[in-house]
Amino acid sequence: MTTSPGTLCDKPLWHAELQQWAQRFSPQVLGTRLALLLRQCPPADANRQALLDAIIQQYRQPDEQRRWHIFEQAKKAGFNTATGALALSLFWSAGSMAPEGLAPVYPQPHLSPQMLQCALLLCATQLAENPAEGVQQLIARATALEVA
Repeated sequence: MTTSPGTLCDKPLWHAELQQWAQRFSPQVLGTRLALLLRQCPPADANRQALLDAIIQQYRQPDEQRRWHIFEQAKKAGFNTATGALALSLFWSAGSMAPEGLAPVYPQPHLSPQMLQCALLLCATQLAENPAEGVQQLIARATALEVA
């Protein structure tokens, strides 16, 4: 297989850089940091902020009722947003996808980490039009959160 300039194994370098950076953290730490970072990004919608606060709290202290509330709020926000994708990743990370009273249905183990990667990519493209610049901003802002 040959690679063209700016790619590593058919992935752009910025994508590989984002994956390498993300692998340094547990899903809980990465998800919490991403939620904190998204709180600083527009739009500063009250419902979105409340959802991000619930996500942060859920990563820190899991609660089944809150997990379902996050899922319902994320459906309204849209899973095609960084916040919605992060919420779906969190929902899939623990517990059944079937409502209480029905036989449990668990997601495939790769789905939660894969959706967390989608949330990171959506965040990077939200931060800058150019994905490579967005990745740099995401990493820089997340690093600043580590220091704070």
